[in-house]
Amino acid sequence: MEQYAEEFCTECGCVPFPAYAQASSCSTCDQHDYVTHEEHAILTRMRALKKEVRFISLRLRDIEAGLGDHGATGSFEEPAEWGELGRRLESLRGEWREWERKLDDAIENKLIRLGHRQPKANA
Repeated sequence: MEQYAEEFCTECGCVPFPAYAQASSCSTCDQHDYVTHEEHAILTRMRALKKEVRFISLRLRDIEAGLGDHGATGSFEEPAEWGELGRRLESLRGEWREWERKLDDAIENKLIRLGHRQPKANA
C-alpha cells in the first residue's frame, strides 16, 4: 500500500492539503484561503492576458519556423504580421505591469483591512 506524506497544520492539527480525494479540508484552515472579489477580478484579467501572450508567442514561433534558413542569414523580409504581433506583445506586457500594480495595491488594502498593516500616511 502506498504511504502518503502529509503535513499537519500547527494551528489546529488537521491536514489542510489531504493527499487523497476523499479527505475533507478543515474549516479552520479554509478561512485562511482568502481572496477578495477585487483580487479575483484582477487575477482573472491577468490570466486572460497570459493566455493571449501565449497565443502570440506561439504564432511568432510559427512565423520564425516558416522563415527557415532565411532568418539565419538575414535575407528575408519581415512579415507584416510579425511586427503587429510584436507591438501587441509589448502592449500586453505594459498592461500586465499595470495589473500587477493593481494586484499589489489590492493585497495591500486587504492586509490593512485585516489589521496586518498600517495605512500609509500621505506625504
